[in-house]
Amino acid sequence: MDLFFYITIIVALSLIYYGYDKKKSYELKMKKIELEGKRLDLELKKAENGTFSAEQERND
Repeated sequence: MDLFFYITIIVALSLIYYGYDKKKSYELKMKKIELEGKRLDLELKKAENGTFSAEQERND
């Protein structure tokens, strides 16, 4: 009975950690997507205003 109890506790803690890890990974991906969207908006505004530098044009 004691062995079953310890195995249950270990499995429960593992599942809790796995869920926590996935949540943090998801939040990080969302922040990266949000940052990429802001970067694209900034590039679009620069293109509309014609403020691209020659260096940026060479990289594209």
